[in-house]
Parts: sequence; C-alpha cells; structure tokens
Amino acid sequence: MPQLLATLLNELSNDLISNLLLFPVDERLVPLQNEESNAGSLLKELSTNKERFENKILKISEEPNLLEDGPKMASEFENKLRLMHPKLDDNGFPIFDLLLLGLGPDGHTCSLFPNHQLLEEKNSWVAYIEDSPKPPPRRITLTLPVLNAAKNIIFIANGKSKAKIIAQIFENENNNKLLLPPNLIKRREDQQPIKWFLDGEAILDLKIE
Repeated sequence: MPQLLATLLNELSNDLISNLLLFPVDERLVPLQNEESNAGSLLKELSTNKERFENKILKISEEPNLLEDGPKMASEFENKLRLMHPKLDDNGFPIFDLLLLGLGPDGHTCSLFPNHQLLEEKNSWVAYIEDSPKPPPRRITLTLPVLNAAKNIIFIANGKSKAKIIAQIFENENNNKLLLPPNLIKRREDQQPIKWFLDGEAILDLKIE
C-alpha cells in the first residue's frame, strides 16, 4: 500500500498537496524509522519528494513513554485528529473525505480483526490493540464508527492469498462465528458505496455470473 500511495501522491501538484492531510488508519507502536511503521514506510517511498509531504502526514508520537503506553498513544493520536477540526456526524465521529483500506487474508482491515472485541468499540475514534493476531501485536487503529462515518471508503486487495476471504465478504458470510470487519461497515443513502479495487488473482473464488 505505501508504494502504491506514494506513486499516486508523487504525481500531485503543490496546489493539491496543500489541501491534503494524510494519516495512517492504523499504526504499529514502533519508531518511525522501523520498517513496521506505516507512516515511516510511506515517507520512505516518498523519499525523493519527502519535503513536500513531511508536514502533510500525521504521525504518532515517538516519545518512548507513549510508545510503551498503548492507551495513552491511542488517546494522543485521537487528540491530533480532533485538532484538525473535522466535520462530525450526529454521533460525534469525524467525517473523513476518504479512507483507503487494505485487507488481510483473514479479513482484517485497519487493525480491526474478525471477532475481536474492538469491533464493539462505540465511543473512541482511535483504540489500542495489544493482541493483534498479525505481528507486531501492539497497535492503534481507527474504530468501526469512524469507518462508518467516512464519506468514501476504498478497499485495495491483490493476490491469491486474498481470494477466499474476498469471496466470503462478497457473499456476505457474516455469522455468529465469524464477524468480518468489512461486512460490518454501514453506508447511509447520503454516503458513497464502498468501492473495491481487486486484481485477477484476488477474485478467483468469486462466483461471477
């Protein structure tokens, strides 16, 4: 995802960039220079144009005490988002213009994993997860109500490893035993429907008539 996003961003004019604010939908609690850092990975891909985006990418704090304190880090990052004064919906959640989301082979998006208790979070914009099934285990993530409030949501997924879960999602196979986060995202009539960008391998298991 960072490589794809960097390719798109590098083509933008300075006028367009001036109206942008980018932020990770989830972040691993590691320093920016760590290869696991989402924001750090994007900045690395933007290396030749890094100065154009340095102040346009919202990053988590690198203070050691916050990197070690997940709940405080989640609160601190939520406060950073609030200071941007986004428009809020009737429930007090930010209406972001666009959330660009990936998808794991297990069906997770952001750091919201199938059947995880964070899917039930109803109040926070940003939450801490200490037991992510995918390493590293300590992360912060946007919550489901924030995804629900967004104007536009785009999923990007590719490869054979995603084929089975893509089929489950499109067949809406949510049940009491398996709650898939993408199928929990709700759209209102005044919101754009979710858009999916998939390659040929990712749709191999879809039943297309």
